[in-house]
Amino acid sequence: MKIGILNTGNVGSRLARAWAAADHQLVLAKDGEDRKIAPLLAELGDRASLGSFEQAAQFGDAVLFSVYWPRADAVIDAVGSALDGKIVIETMNPLGVTDNFVHFHDHAFMRDNSTAEYLQQRLPRARVVKAFSLLAAPVLEEAAWSSSPSRPNVFYATNDQEAGQVVRRLIEDAGFTPINAGSLQAARQLEQLGVLLHHIAEHEYNGDADLIRLGVSIVEAIPGPIVRERMA
Repeated sequence: MKIGILNTGNVGSRLARAWAAADHQLVLAKDGEDRKIAPLLAELGDRASLGSFEQAAQFGDAVLFSVYWPRADAVIDAVGSALDGKIVIETMNPLGVTDNFVHFHDHAFMRDNSTAEYLQQRLPRARVVKAFSLLAAPVLEEAAWSSSPSRPNVFYATNDQEAGQVVRRLIEDAGFTPINAGSLQAARQLEQLGVLLHHIAEHEYNGDADLIRLGVSIVEAIPGPIVRERMA
C-alpha cells in the first residue's frame, strides 16, 4: 500500500519503520526541518522518499495524520483538498501548551468533541480513523513488548467500516492487535482514556515520564466466565 506520513515525528517515524518493513511504500513529510529525518530516509532506502505535506497526502492511499495538536489547523491548510477520499489515520490527543511549554489536556474541548471528530469536520471528504493515540512513541514498537506477558492493543474508531478494515491491517503490520472501538465519536472515550493513563503514570509510576511504559489491553477470559447462581 502507498502511505503518506504527516508528520514524521516520534510516532510517525516508528510507524514508518514498521510499515516499510511490511513492504509498504512511503512518502514522509516533516513539520519543521526536513534534515531531521535524513537518517530515517537513509535507513528505509527505496521504500521511502521525502515530500511536502501536500505531496505525502497526494501519494498515500492511506495517510497518517500524526501532528502536534496546536499545529493541526496549519497542516490541514497546507494539504488543502489532497486528502479528499483518502483514509486518514489520526493519532492526536487534545494537548494544549502554556507559555512556559507545559502541556495540559484541554478538558473544555474534550467535553463535547475529540481531535478525530474535529479533523473529520475540517476534512469532510476524508475517511478519518482514530488509532495509535494511546501508546507513547518509545513503546510503539513490537520489540518494546518482547519480554512483556502481554502486549497492548491498538484501539481504532471510525464511521467508515471499509476504512476501518484497512487500518486494522496496518495495525497488524505494525505488530499490534487491533480492537474496534466503534464510531468516530468513541474517539472521545479513547482520548479520556489517555487522561486516565496520565493519572496512573502520576500515582502508580511516580510521574508522567513513566507514561512511556504504559499500554492498554483487552483480556479475554479463557476458558470463559465462571457462572454461579446469583445470590439474593
